[in-house]
Amino acid sequence: MLERVRPVAWTCACRATVYELCQGGGRAFIRKIVQLDGGPVVHETPCWSIGSAQSVWADLLSGGAR
Repeated sequence: MLERVRPVAWTCACRATVYELCQGGGRAFIRKIVQLDGGPVVHETPCWSIGSAQSVWADLLSGGAR
């Protein structure tokens, strides 16, 4: 993963599963945070170009991503 990243978009933290679009160094990935009783479980996609990650992000928000 990238050393320095920042979330640039995210879904509502009121849900059990939160998604973040993270960028850094000209690359991007999507982070999935599942909030469980024992603490959060974090999953991250591989790094993509920013354009590709934004496309997947749009698909995710519209229900078109799996």
